[in-house]
Amino acid sequence: MLRDIEFASEERINISKQILTECKIPHKAFPIEPIRLRHPTINERIPSVSRETSGYILYRLQQNEWINSHGFLMYNPRRKFAWKLFLFDSALPVGASEDLLINLNKNKNIVSEFLNTIYGEHAISYERSSEALKWLQESSGSSKKITPSKI
Repeated sequence: MLRDIEFASEERINISKQILTECKIPHKAFPIEPIRLRHPTINERIPSVSRETSGYILYRLQQNEWINSHGFLMYNPRRKFAWKLFLFDSALPVGASEDLLINLNKNKNIVSEFLNTIYGEHAISYERSSEALKWLQESSGSSKKITPSKI
């Protein structure tokens, strides 16, 4: 996690890799980068979030200057909590359907976790799991094919 400065910081990863090398244990790093937000990103990643709600979330993050010009979150949602106030405001957004508010509130916890994922400072990620499984299979010499769908 490129933005992680604590649990999976570059320094801690390098120390772990050094220990694994000294112990002759095969290893490979799979850096996890932040995810760029576009209009359909949230809906594509979380199908229960409607396209309208996905667009609204992006709009509110942009409106409140939480996304930079490249589409990345600028602040860690686990350290700065203002997004909860402007994103989950109980008032119906002007011009929005009641369904949007219902959908947003129904997916509140999922959206919250997803914001942590797209920021890129998190302990566990599925982002590069296929590559990791392929490496694991190749490094173990296993002929049995491992796929993420079988996990």
